[in-house]
Amino acid sequence: MRKSQFLNPRYFSFVIAIVISVIVWVSHSTILFSNLNYTVLDTLFAFKSTQQEEGSDFSSKISEDILLVGIDDDSLLEFGRWPWARHRHANYLNFLSRINNQDNRESAAFLDIFFFEPSEQSENDLLLAQAIKDNKKVFLETTLDVQVLDGELQTFTQENLSKVIEQFGVIESIQGDTSQMQPFMSGHAPLQPFATASKGIGHASYQPDEDQTFRRHLLITRVSQLQEEVRLDDLPKMKLDLSLNFERFAWTDKYGASHQIKWPLEEGAFAELKTLIERDGVAINEDFDESGLATSSSFMIGLYRDYFMPSINLVLALNYFNKKLSDIEVIIGEHVKISKPSKFNSESGQWEDYRIRTKKATYDSEGNELSPAEFNLVPEILIPIDNRGRMLINFLGPRSIPGGRQTFPLRSYRGYANKPSNPDPDSWRASSIRLENKIVMAGPFSLGMAEDEKKTPFGTMFGVEVHANALNTILMNNFIHTVPDSLSFLLLFLLSVLVAFYTSRLGTHWSTLITLLLVVAYFLFSSLVFDSEALLFDFASPTIAVLLTMLGVIAYRVMTEEKEKRRIQSMFGKYVSKEMVDSMIATGRQPELGGVDKEITVLFSDIRGFTTLSESMSPQELVNHLNEYLTEMTDIIFEFKGTLDKYVGDEVMCFWGAPLPQEDHALLACKCALKQMERLNELNAKWPPEKRIDIGIGLNSGIMTVGNMGSPGRLNYTLMGDNVNLGARLEGTNKQYFTHIIISEYTYGLVKDKVIVRELDNIRVKGKNKPVVIFELIDVL
Repeated sequence: MRKSQFLNPRYFSFVIAIVISVIVWVSHSTILFSNLNYTVLDTLFAFKSTQQEEGSDFSSKISEDILLVGIDDDSLLEFGRWPWARHRHANYLNFLSRINNQDNRESAAFLDIFFFEPSEQSENDLLLAQAIKDNKKVFLETTLDVQVLDGELQTFTQENLSKVIEQFGVIESIQGDTSQMQPFMSGHAPLQPFATASKGIGHASYQPDEDQTFRRHLLITRVSQLQEEVRLDDLPKMKLDLSLNFERFAWTDKYGASHQIKWPLEEGAFAELKTLIERDGVAINEDFDESGLATSSSFMIGLYRDYFMPSINLVLALNYFNKKLSDIEVIIGEHVKISKPSKFNSESGQWEDYRIRTKKATYDSEGNELSPAEFNLVPEILIPIDNRGRMLINFLGPRSIPGGRQTFPLRSYRGYANKPSNPDPDSWRASSIRLENKIVMAGPFSLGMAEDEKKTPFGTMFGVEVHANALNTILMNNFIHTVPDSLSFLLLFLLSVLVAFYTSRLGTHWSTLITLLLVVAYFLFSSLVFDSEALLFDFASPTIAVLLTMLGVIAYRVMTEEKEKRRIQSMFGKYVSKEMVDSMIATGRQPELGGVDKEITVLFSDIRGFTTLSESMSPQELVNHLNEYLTEMTDIIFEFKGTLDKYVGDEVMCFWGAPLPQEDHALLACKCALKQMERLNELNAKWPPEKRIDIGIGLNSGIMTVGNMGSPGRLNYTLMGDNVNLGARLEGTNKQYFTHIIISEYTYGLVKDKVIVRELDNIRVKGKNKPVVIFELIDVL
């Protein structure tokens, strides 16, 4: 492809699309794209919730075995200000423990309440510990922190966390790259009496997205515990294989942030590392003089071991499915797989294959079953996680309101924790309550009582309900899957190329309208797929790429077409009419430059007796007189869409059929010649006899070579060829036949049904061996 063709917007637009696609894809992980995708995701959640409220079987998306018990306003009115004495929680757990039919008991009793410090009433702590032990189904939570705590507090929390890890275990088999997972350097665990008595513990830490909204659940966390400290200068001497036990070297800066050291050290890496640590690290004083002043200090490097702790929701789900941590497969960046999950059947007292209800049973007004409930067998639960161990939560709606709209069933804590006046255990039984196999999740549910309100796609939501949404996502196997990067880039690229294709060929208004419709269509498609398949497309990258491609192509067209417009105007503005120039620019039909053969009609006109005329006037008068004549003749040429070739003294040369094709080029030339004679008669009528002009016109049609000819510094758009010469000869032939307009047989053949002529002769002109029939043009029909 020639360079001029390559730079044509129709071709170069694809280059623009490719460049923009690559730039957008390289930048698609930046906060600008992320925030736009977050906004779109929140909108998709809102659309889905609205559609569910308008008639779909919303309950089929919610597990029947999740029950929220909220510490709400009624509970606070009943029991007083928060925090309560811990015997209240003991009463709550004892209430659950004493259900008459133990087969109707809950699967788990999760307390979204922290028990990290002893209370002032030690007897209440003993009551709670005993209630946890008696219940046998209590699950508690830990919290984790990315920073190292100060002194004794760090030691205390690490000891508690270590005991929890020792008692309940961690995920031993981890595959995939764990380097992108956030290391948690400290954490708070329940006091040992509570932890020892509980059935399970998991972390309850969440991390918001960049816009401080909670959309993801940290399913697997990386907890780092200090094994030993070494001096920075001793680090190059150490020969350790840290891959065996998930160990790593790290250092802590003066802001408390931990930085992992890439191990083993590469050549030259230690010098850079030492410079960095000496600038931002914290030195430890080691030796002191007699007065107590430090005489030496060192920078210390920590050898940490990583433990992979499950979230409380994963622990609850595994308990529900009758699985252990050792039963799951974890591949960071891919999935957590729970194979062959089962569910306890309260009626039979047996564990059965796990099935999810997809449709409720229907009944008539008399209670007769019309259609049974439908269930799907779930052979495995495959939880998608990213490279940080996070699962995208499939939120089902706004937060539940006591006494109002409830996404999950919500009960008041007051109804479970209010111990009756009769302390007799046999009389204190919840004989009417049925909690068979339910996961009962209790936590704060009153505004301002705790820092437990989190911003979600549905607005603020209490932490326990965020847990419920995350757990429900797992139990209902209702995961949000993101489109693979390869498919996202392919879609981005194809849409950009499509936009480049039509934007380079359509006008700005149409291109803008179609692009906006394309963006809307892509959003509707994304929404439809999200609702039906829980598949999340990258919306930001393709949309931004499409818009930038459209703007880029339009800008390029403006620049190149304006430049081309100026070039055409400069080249042809003196040859053809303004309308012809505008037509070239508007249609994009550019003239062929450099010489091409085309069928053209050429017209020559010349003043008879020019020498006599010039002798009767001064040079200045002659110039003015000729200018008036030539101006009128040229305007008529342009009026009939002709192309002015040149003036040679008093001679005028023009043609039709180039630079733009003209099917009626011969007829236009004939009309122009007749109009010129008519206009000349009008001019002669107002001129004195000595200034009157008589002209002869010759026309010929045929294949001629047209194009820019001359030197690189001086080009002229003109005609060449035998047929051009014949036209010039016919102009001079008018003298012999006392006529004004002579056309050749070739021109006549093109217009014979549209003109009136008189056949003159069959002549052989100079330079032509073959005779030519000539005609006098009289008029057009």
